[in-house]
Amino acid sequence: MISSSTFHVISTELVVGSFAMSGLCFLLHALCRYEFIKSKDLSNITDNVAHFALLFGIIATPFAIFSGISASPGSGFSTPILVNKMFLSMTGLGLAIAALISRWKLGSSILVERKSMLIQTFTGMSASGFMLLTASAGGSFARGESLLDIFSLPYEMVILMPVAISAILLISGLASTIAALWKILGKSTV
Repeated sequence: MISSSTFHVISTELVVGSFAMSGLCFLLHALCRYEFIKSKDLSNITDNVAHFALLFGIIATPFAIFSGISASPGSGFSTPILVNKMFLSMTGLGLAIAALISRWKLGSSILVERKSMLIQTFTGMSASGFMLLTASAGGSFARGESLLDIFSLPYEMVILMPVAISAILLISGLASTIAALWKILGKSTV
């Protein structure tokens, strides 16, 4: 049996690697679509790899989160860095799920229009960015250093929003979810 710390390192590397691959492929796909790179094959390959890597990262993320909570000293949320890691990872996970669901529901038609393709690409790259920020915060917590130390990110400060802004965001999130479900269920021909 391996310890939760070792399992956390393994699962974290899987998450970081898959999200990094996904973000790179989303970027390459956008460059192909905007014809900075002229390759139809690369466009198709990067689209498939970006979404598959995103799916793999989503599957591996809960293992990294739960093993990280059990491996951390104290209750799992004993320092501001750990709280920030949870916020960042949950945001990245939500964006990744949104990108995959929209690609699954709309299929390749989401990539036909440049506007929807750009939103899809931005969502996928943002999910990757949040996961890489999570990994950077983890490096700061475990080793006292991270790759992004040159930016002096405030990992030691938990940024909480006032209740009014949180309520507005909650209501807008619920409204957009209901609108999306309404539209999806309204298009059904069953």
